Amino acid sequence: MKICPQCHHHFNQPNWDCPACGYTPPILDGHQSFAPQLAAASEGFEASAFPILAKLEAKNFWFRARNRLIIYAIKHYFPHAQTFLEIGCGTGFVLQGIEKHLPHLITCGSEIFTTGLQFATERLCKTTLFQMDARNIPFAEEFDIIGAFDVLEHIEQDEDVLTQMYQAIPNGGGYNTDCSPTSLVMESS
Repeated sequence: MKICPQCHHHFNQPNWDCPACGYTPPILDGHQSFAPQLAAASEGFEASAFPILAKLEAKNFWFRARNRLIIYAIKHYFPHAQTFLEIGCGTGFVLQGIEKHLPHLITCGSEIFTTGLQFATERLCKTTLFQMDARNIPFAEEFDIIGAFDVLEHIEQDEDVLTQMYQAIPNGGGYNTDCSPTSLVMESS
């Protein structure tokens, strides 16, 4: 379910035209934008690192191994999941692996910087990408799995992000860290 960034009305329709107030989030650099004021500069990470990451990720053992672990965890613990959101998708390297190895998943990726989304667009075939601040996720009970890989350590208000992630997953979406049958939030640092 979508949450209007302007009036906070919850609605369920394919487009982002809020039926309550008529607000439509702007398109910025080709992507729906939910925090346009943060799209070029934000605390905690330098957008200038994206070109370097885009060149290194596919050749770097750490990024490749992390992808294998993420894909394994999704296959093993969430074989029936249908939807996946990656917060802070950067250049789209993780989502590229998920698209390849888990083609049944409907995938979305968010990034605060539009620079990262430009690289992700080049890598991805079917993933929906949008610009977003993880402290204000415009979804409720929308995704079976949400991943945030190397993201929370860059955000001072990490508890706010976790609260928002929890809101965006329906009860029964997976298992949380204490393995109770509620929801999953995947995070690695």
